[in-house]
Amino acid sequence: MTLQIELLSYPELSKDQLYGLLQLRADVFVIEQQSLFQDIDGRDMESWHVLVSEGEQVIAVSRILQIPNEAGRYQIGRVAVARKARGRGLARQLMEKARTFISLQDKAWRIELSAQEHLVGFYQSLGYGLVSDIPYDDAGIPHVDMILDL
Repeated sequence: MTLQIELLSYPELSKDQLYGLLQLRADVFVIEQQSLFQDIDGRDMESWHVLVSEGEQVIAVSRILQIPNEAGRYQIGRVAVARKARGRGLARQLMEKARTFISLQDKAWRIELSAQEHLVGFYQSLGYGLVSDIPYDDAGIPHVDMILDL
């Protein structure tokens, strides 16, 4: 089955795509990582979403936000890959698609992310640098802030 990678604004998402991305995020963040947090935070409607689908099933997602009142600063978050689809480079494809999109935005100069501590090496391989190496708790999981200047 072929992979389809799409970047869509909230209004462009079909009901099935929205359901698929929310289900995947719940599967990964809430069930698999046993982290109780408010995933549906009201920000999806102002975000762009990168979806990787295989057939009709969403198997990887991320979202892109422009940081409010901060021209040119963007945030990538909610990066999730279905357990059965890991090891195929999908997270890298999500991040590269998001970076390309952001770099084409007017006056874009920085991408920020809150990385789970165990994924720092992955994000560093994409050019992100640590803002601080002191982890903080985010929904029971150690995170660090990272940035990439464009």
